Amino acid sequence: MTIIEAVNRTDHIKPNVYDQATKVHWLSQLDGDIHSYMSRFADGPGGVFGGYGDGDPACTILLVDTPYDGIYQRWLEAQIDLANGEYDRYNASISLFNAEYEAFCRDYARKHRPRQAGRFLF
Repeated sequence: MTIIEAVNRTDHIKPNVYDQATKVHWLSQLDGDIHSYMSRFADGPGGVFGGYGDGDPACTILLVDTPYDGIYQRWLEAQIDLANGEYDRYNASISLFNAEYEAFCRDYARKHRPRQAGRFLF
């Protein structure tokens, strides 16, 4: 899924007043957390996640693929509810996000080998 796909899907389902730059910032926060999680594994991304900004093209591909890419829409919906001060809706949205995010993490951990700690010589 790309940045613009996540933003457009969310805007279609949940019309809002927030601009694309705000939503890109929210997506950047989420992918920063995902990058940190994935970096715990041997074949995970290396380096530091620089985030997304105004200079990033809308066709930038986000870190999570199908079937778990719905987490981006759920995340944006939750952030919109939080920003609107709609806390009951936020609680529902973040619960849906958390369920999908946990499913992604379990699946990723099942398919990838943990990064090895340093070796000890005696």
